[in-house]
Amino acid sequence: MARKRTVLLALTDAHHGFFRGVARYAREHQWHLVADMIYTARIPIGWRGDGIISFIGYREDLAEFIRNSRLPTVEISMVRNDIKLPRVEGDNDMIGRLAAEHFLERGYRHFVWAPFMDDIVNAERYRGFANRLKKENLASHVLPPADSRSAPGGTHDWAARRRLLIQELRRLPKPLAVLGYNDCVAADIIDACDNAGLLVPEAVAVMGVDNDTMLCDCLRVPLSSVCHDLEEMAYQAAVLLDRLMAGKKAPKKMLRVPPTGVVTRRSTDILAVNNLEVAKALRFIHDQYSNPLLSVDDVVMATNLSRRPLEKAFRKELTRTLNEELVRIRLNSVKNLLTKTNLSVTKISTMTGFNRPNHLHRIFRKQVCMSPKKYRAQQMSRGRLDARAAKAAGKRVRPR
Repeated sequence: MARKRTVLLALTDAHHGFFRGVARYAREHQWHLVADMIYTARIPIGWRGDGIISFIGYREDLAEFIRNSRLPTVEISMVRNDIKLPRVEGDNDMIGRLAAEHFLERGYRHFVWAPFMDDIVNAERYRGFANRLKKENLASHVLPPADSRSAPGGTHDWAARRRLLIQELRRLPKPLAVLGYNDCVAADIIDACDNAGLLVPEAVAVMGVDNDTMLCDCLRVPLSSVCHDLEEMAYQAAVLLDRLMAGKKAPKKMLRVPPTGVVTRRSTDILAVNNLEVAKALRFIHDQYSNPLLSVDDVVMATNLSRRPLEKAFRKELTRTLNEELVRIRLNSVKNLLTKTNLSVTKISTMTGFNRPNHLHRIFRKQVCMSPKKYRAQQMSRGRLDARAAKAAGKRVRPR
């Protein structure tokens, strides 16, 4: 029987997704994990085991400890690419591209990149974002980094940065689309918008990266986020560490784990429009569409315009009426529930503002040219084909 491996988690300031990924591999392969550093953040001088999974970040003491340990180590990041270690990193270029495409699909023309630090990971993420925009002849404004570790004495003047952030957000053209390096940076942007009197997402749409649900779902405006697959990164780091502990050589190329997509929440769940009253109407429809009693007059009451000027402005911005937009949003919700749940059509009609199932059937057939039942069957069949294709393609992680 093979001896159980003892592995140190040197992850003092990393995302909890990393912990889940390593833990999953450890359960499958009967590792013993030493997790003291997660709780104490102290370097375990003198520790001896079989291997280390690390996220060094900017800790020189941790970098020195790992150098001196001479144990097989896998680093989950390329931030410290000056240290020669086998490592796993996300596909930062794809993360930036996915965010740009999300905003472009919603009609945005003005963009901002909000970095965390001036390092290689931030640079890659911005490059993916900017290059995708460049294909549409668009550019992105760049804010100063949120982290001021490089400032004299390591100080961080929060109030000064907040004043600068408010000034920049007010100055830039609207509607504005902002991509933050991670969810923490994006949350700070939402808070600054609130201080500046700017509506999110009506004036400023905000997206983060990591999809940390504990943060994204608990903000004043729930945050859309690119789902950076941190758990899979850590799992693949554990796979690689197991190879190294077995005496095998490290791969010559760094492993890259792609993001799994964009999770849309309220902070970007709107179309980019120049007229603020139209933006208010859109937000009201998005918030209230499940109410079967919702009327166009109710939408008008949520704005500062009377019905005729609002209808005219709405048509100018979106080339459709208020009622057509309400039906469109309800049908999109129906499609989503048909695809992702086993709920009955009757239940779905109630949840999406269609007061009677036959009303839903009639509208659905007219707009989609098939019944809800047939649409669900078609999507399930397509999902099975996609799953088989993904299985045939092999591993999701690729060398780069």
